[in-house]
Amino acid sequence: MNKNANPATTLTIDLKKYRIRIFKQALHLMGDPKYIQFLVNPARMEVALLAVDKQLPRDQTHKVNMHTLLSENSIEIYSMSFINKLCEVVGGLESNLNYRLSGEVLVDKRAAIFSLKTIRRTGAMESHDET
Repeated sequence: MNKNANPATTLTIDLKKYRIRIFKQALHLMGDPKYIQFLVNPARMEVALLAVDKQLPRDQTHKVNMHTLLSENSIEIYSMSFINKLCEVVGGLESNLNYRLSGEVLVDKRAAIFSLKTIRRTGAMESHDET
């Protein structure tokens, strides 16, 4: 593996429940942030996950529950505004299905970038026990 390569990761989205699953390895690579932000760039067809140190009013910041992070393979965050924006940008997503995005962790920037061009349907939300 190339030492300069950014580690690959995935983001799983449940449109029906407005749920986003982030795998703990990505969060560890991002420095185990206290909070994260979801950013959508429609022009580049990308989603970014950004580590932040504090929550600001009206900033759409989500607290990372460290208890869940330590006991499971992933954390789940619920965000109707993010899911609605994602559906608006991508279009044609079915509200009763789950989707997965492929991306990479930018360790030095404490962020992860996911291309919306990689979005694909998955089965039911994977259980925490699967690897």
